[in-house]
Amino acid sequence: MSRLGIRIFVNIQLALVSVFLFTISNQISAEPYGMAGCGLGSMVPVWKNDIGQVLAATTNTSLSSQTFGITSGTSNCTTDGIVRADRVQEVFLSYNEGPLEVETSRGTGERIRTIASLLGCPTHDQELGKLMKEQYSYIFQTAANDSVPRSKLILSRIKSKIAEDPTLKQACLY
Repeated sequence: MSRLGIRIFVNIQLALVSVFLFTISNQISAEPYGMAGCGLGSMVPVWKNDIGQVLAATTNTSLSSQTFGITSGTSNCTTDGIVRADRVQEVFLSYNEGPLEVETSRGTGERIRTIASLLGCPTHDQELGKLMKEQYSYIFQTAANDSVPRSKLILSRIKSKIAEDPTLKQACLY
């Protein structure tokens, strides 16, 4: 494909995505955007499933919107190139909710170590595992409100229990 052909292809993609974004009737929100990362693709609300994440990643790459977003601090990106910590925590929980629940019932495991690290207290994973095991029924209770994703509720409950624990409250940055 010639250089001109590539340029035309990219311009067509940009035009199609722009038209699509302008025709969306729902308000675009900065919800967790999944494994595709920040960028223009993360701004399309209907691209939250697995196939949508492939489309989002393709859009981010082909239009260089992720690079622009990181540089400018737009499109769900921060100016330092790092996704906000709370978004990373939410994404981790949404993809690891089931296995984390199993590990929490034991009080130890790889995902507990990871969530301890994401909450800013990687050296206190054993204490966090113990706390989560003790508070298992509270942390993983089913919610009557389906409008909030369960992973967000779980994260909120973990953080509230950390705030009540004198050791973890001091150790974690959450």
